[in-house]
Formats: sequence, C-alpha cells, structure tokens
Amino acid sequence: MKNNELDVDRRVVLERTLGLTALFAGIGLLDADAAAAQSGAPTAGLDLKPGVRRIITGHNAQGRSYIIKDDRITGGAFPSLYKATGDLPLGPAPDGEPKKVMPTDAPQLEPALGGSSFTFVTLPPTPRGAKPGWHRTMTLDYNILLGGELVLMVDEGETLLHPGDVVIQRNTLHAWRNDTKSPVYWVAVLVPINRQA
Repeated sequence: MKNNELDVDRRVVLERTLGLTALFAGIGLLDADAAAAQSGAPTAGLDLKPGVRRIITGHNAQGRSYIIKDDRITGGAFPSLYKATGDLPLGPAPDGEPKKVMPTDAPQLEPALGGSSFTFVTLPPTPRGAKPGWHRTMTLDYNILLGGELVLMVDEGETLLHPGDVVIQRNTLHAWRNDTKSPVYWVAVLVPINRQA
C-alpha cells in the first residue's frame, strides 16, 4: 500500500471517529465539551463501569412479570450475556415459571417469525401522572440503554437503568418511564418466538 493510500485510510478513520463522537455528544452519550476537545486519537466515548449490568425478566407462578435477575457480568474479553435456543426460545427459565408463551397485546411491534427488528428508541420525559404504556410481545427482546436514565416497570416492581445497562425481556408485560427532564435513548432488538413453545 502506498503512503498516500495509507494517509487516506487514516483520514477516513479519523473522520468517522469524529463523526461518531459528534453523534454521541448530540444524543447525550458524550459530554459536548469533551467532544469538542477531541483530538485525532480515538476514545471510547462512554464512561461505563466494568462489566455489564444485566436485567432479566420473566413470569412468576401466577403469570405476573417480575425481574428474575439483576446482576453485573464481568470477566473475559467477550462475556456472554444471554443465550436462547430453538428448544428454549426464551432462554433458561427459573423454577416455577409457566411454560406457555403469553399472548401479545402489541402485534404491531412484532417482526415476522424467522425475522427480527432492530429499533432505535427515543423516549421523551414522561408527563407527571401519565398512564404507563404497558405492553407484551411474543418476542425475546434485547434492550441496551445508550443515554439518560430509564425506569423499567414490571408487574412486581421497577428498576432504574443507566447507560450501558442491558434488559432482556422474555415475553413479559412491561412499561418504560422517563422521570428526567431530557429524552432517553436505547436500542431494542426483538426476536419472535415460536408460538407453539
């Protein structure tokens, strides 16, 4: 590779890095002053604790949604956060969890069986006294909070999420609430599950 080709490649990488830095600053993932002070050296842009906080939802024996696990996964370069299989489309279940798939009340959110959807979600501040948007889909969902603070509500409680937290929704009734004065941003991947499961 010639020197001028290498310089072009480095410039493209730098432009992409600075573009992502500006994007992260624009959606609150990176302090705007820090973004403005960026030099040509790439940085992570996110100030996260070691490991990943993982929240897994499920159903109790009465069929009500609750948080099965709230833990921090650490160790290794690529720690596994969750696995589901064809035989266990919702992943491993705790003892006493009902085996049936609960019916959807939000089919408009679901991708077709065999497909998936990847969505960037923006939730403005929730007005005081607003009715929560409770919903359930026949999907296994992976939600990753990017910016802001978000409240996950389930039948049996709620928890406050911070950037970098991961929520694994297992066909559970839930709602989201933004108690701050700024929008909250996250990405959601929905994977449909076999209705016969």
